[in-house]
Amino acid sequence: MGIKRLFFFALVALSFATAKGQMLFPESYAIILDTTRHFKGSVAPSVQLRRQKNNYTEISNTADLVYRFKSHAITVANKFELTKDGDDVVLSGGFVYARYKTFYDNPVVMEYYAQYHWADVRGLQEKYAAGANVRYKFYKNMKGGLFAGVGPFLEREKWNFEGVRDEDLPPDTSPVETDALKFNIYVSSIRCITEKIEVQNAVYLQNKFTNAMNQPRLAASIGLLLSITEYIGVGFQFQTIYDFQPIVPIDKFYYNTFTQLEVTF
Repeated sequence: MGIKRLFFFALVALSFATAKGQMLFPESYAIILDTTRHFKGSVAPSVQLRRQKNNYTEISNTADLVYRFKSHAITVANKFELTKDGDDVVLSGGFVYARYKTFYDNPVVMEYYAQYHWADVRGLQEKYAAGANVRYKFYKNMKGGLFAGVGPFLEREKWNFEGVRDEDLPPDTSPVETDALKFNIYVSSIRCITEKIEVQNAVYLQNKFTNAMNQPRLAASIGLLLSITEYIGVGFQFQTIYDFQPIVPIDKFYYNTFTQLEVTF
């Protein structure tokens, strides 16, 4: 199977799955530490049935895959969340993300990425972003690694006022659209504490070039994976975002925590 065909089928296979904030956390996706491996990925589906005033069904799925070929690597990731009240969709959200890295094992590599993203709970109707980073590897071995990246990206967002409190609603609640050229900075680490415990951390900063360090979007994540068997584990994630100047008057601070059963391959 050719590389282009493999990439297409991987992207389609992962095309259903959400981040509830307006930023993704790409350093939380699969990282290959073992230089002999060519594939690594995980899938974490879940279905919840809740009885409140009505019957609610929550369906979610998280998946990622990294494929390494020669000295390059492709990562695709996806998350989907759907909450239904009978036949009505109450909330939904999700993203499709793809990243390509050149010269995977070099100290300095280029990475190119694109994403589509939506999050009803925050009022983000849709977001498109594409960009590139220069990624630097401080160190990497079988037990972990430390990385940093910086680069520009284009971002287009469309927001409504679903996530805004009633008392903060402006007179005009028409959807707001923005286009911006921004820069992105991140630092991430991964560490295998034992054969059964893996920890990932990352911090992100995004802002317009015209604003420099004034009123950026900040984000951080920490993840813990406890392996039950070689292929099954339990993952814990804490993700937080602070936006100094939101597009619409939603809360500046946002966080998300979740636990999921992960099947890795």
